[in-house]
Amino acid sequence: MFKALYLFLCLTILTSAARCQSAHQDSLVKLARADARKFRLQDDVWKTHKRRLPVTSDYFKPTQSSTGNMALLTDSIYVKAYREAAFKKNKHRRTPWHTVLVGGGIAAGLFVTMAAAIIIFVGPTMN
Repeated sequence: MFKALYLFLCLTILTSAARCQSAHQDSLVKLARADARKFRLQDDVWKTHKRRLPVTSDYFKPTQSSTGNMALLTDSIYVKAYREAAFKKNKHRRTPWHTVLVGGGIAAGLFVTMAAAIIIFVGPTMN
């Protein structure tokens, strides 16, 4: 009877400790992602390497100016989450010409669609 009670108490304590640890990790990851939203790789570095830098590169490390709490710079969970978020933000970065090309394609598509709509709906009424 006492062994079963002892086992139950041990398992209860271990699972509650694991839940607290998980909540702490989740809050650090959220904080790192929030701090990494302001991250921007320097233009000369980005032009040199584009999307070839690995997540572990020193360019994605958090700095004192990008972090609200300096004590977090030594926390491995925070640093890893910050690097991943900064890498992801840099991975989806595009050049200005990409924006012009996509915007021009959308504008051309709208022009063709409007011209076709005018021809289809107004054309038969014109004799």
